[in-house]
Amino acid sequence: MAFIVDGRYLRQEMPGAAIRRLQAKGLEPDVLCPQGARFDPVSGTFVSGSDARSDLNNYDVIVARCRDALGLALLAYAETAGILTINSRSATEQVRSKAAMAVALERAGVPCAPTVLASDAAALGDLAEDWFPLLLKPTLRDNGHRLQLICRRDDLRDVHWPEQLVLAQRYLPHDGFDLKLYVCGDRVFATRKPSPFDGDPAAAPQPLRPEPGLVDLALRCGRVFGLDIYGVDAIETADGVAVLEVNEFPNFTAVPDAAGEIADFILARADTWDVMPVGTRGHSGAFAF
Repeated sequence: MAFIVDGRYLRQEMPGAAIRRLQAKGLEPDVLCPQGARFDPVSGTFVSGSDARSDLNNYDVIVARCRDALGLALLAYAETAGILTINSRSATEQVRSKAAMAVALERAGVPCAPTVLASDAAALGDLAEDWFPLLLKPTLRDNGHRLQLICRRDDLRDVHWPEQLVLAQRYLPHDGFDLKLYVCGDRVFATRKPSPFDGDPAAAPQPLRPEPGLVDLALRCGRVFGLDIYGVDAIETADGVAVLEVNEFPNFTAVPDAAGEIADFILARADTWDVMPVGTRGHSGAFAF
């Protein structure tokens, strides 16, 4: 078994906690970090930045928390070789781009915050006043990077947007909390987390039991993209729950025993694939968790 993990995620809760839980079960997953590495698509050989070599064909299961182009190429190879991938390359690609994600969610009829795509911030100047406040998001970033809240149309003049595409969402009135729905297979967990703009930054995330409607909404979002392990960011408004975005393999903040849930899901998923994951020999360049 191997995990493909972008370097920046190595410092976060996931997937390290899930890897440690698998180790406690007697497995020894390798961790392949794409940054500074190279890959031979003929032989399936991955060479890490420390020059450690791994043959992808030796793995029965590959779990990914990566958005790096090389990491996605590894997933593509694994899928053509018949290796179980969690999440799949195509599912990850769809949510990696917030623009593609927004289109897919809207086309599927998922209730979302009103969203518009534009070539730059200036192109949003003709929006009606009731679109403001407006939240600007880069389309290929995650973890809340470069979010900008625009309160008035005139504020757009001061925006210097460095990317080729901007996603703008109407900032809907809500109670100051974001609703985080975390999904592992068909298991749905929920927490309320302070909003980054009008919530109390000192408030702790609050676990809650998701109502059947929230469970259905979360699973519906997963079906749109074919995701196995993912999160749905939403808010509760006067008109009901509105989805903001979907993310592959989040940190499952404030979810009790999330690591155990994820580890058990990976093993169960492998079982239905007719391949039970076994501990593979650790390579000299593997990361320790």
